[in-house]
Amino acid sequence: MDNVELVEALCGASVALREAKRLHVQAYGNLIPHVFMAEVLKRMGQCLACGLPDALKDHGPEMAGILEVLERGMVEGDRETRNVIAISFSRDSEIELFFDELRPLLGPKTRAQLNGR
Repeated sequence: MDNVELVEALCGASVALREAKRLHVQAYGNLIPHVFMAEVLKRMGQCLACGLPDALKDHGPEMAGILEVLERGMVEGDRETRNVIAISFSRDSEIELFFDELRPLLGPKTRAQLNGR
């Protein structure tokens, strides 16, 4: 899996990310994977904004799909794809207010990239 395949799979898991990708490409002229990961993290935050129980009820399949794609990217991805997920999703997630709710949802390979801040 390369970065383009990662983003396409994320867009397949989330209509909101599909729109975020469209706006991202419109703004930047092409896909910048590390920047796009900020949109993925933002979407997870939007889903978790109402608290974990409601998030799972209202956005469970979307969140599970996104996290499954990220975990698959850590397993099957090329070096750059693993780097994008590790740095721009996993490690950046640690400073988010919703991190405590997100952490238990992460797959083992994605969680292993956390710095422990």
